[in-house]
Amino acid sequence: MTAQNIDRIVAELIAAYRDGISVAAEGPRRLIRIAEVELYPTCQPPQTSLLLVLDVDQPKPQVFVKPGQLLANGRVPKNSSNVLVGGETWMQFSFNIPWAENQDIIRFVAAARQRFAQNE
Repeated sequence: MTAQNIDRIVAELIAAYRDGISVAAEGPRRLIRIAEVELYPTCQPPQTSLLLVLDVDQPKPQVFVKPGQLLANGRVPKNSSNVLVGGETWMQFSFNIPWAENQDIIRFVAAARQRFAQNE
């Protein structure tokens, strides 16, 4: 991911989420926290904080949610684990969310949210 695209992505997220977003730098990475995203009513809980990590050494954003998030079927996402990112504990998971660097980041966030509605 290029530094220019990271700047574009941050600007798109700020425009979309306004006051509900915070941005921090951790070395060359940008940490973008969306205070609350709505998932689906069947998810447990149906809303969560979401963290996107943008890194020039990664081909796409890394997605994290607050620990304790369950899929629509009540199960913990497969291959999920808790990790420390930016001084906080976040849940990472192995969902493969397709994305190309020139694509809209808002669609990527929507795909991450939708993934929790699936029963895998």
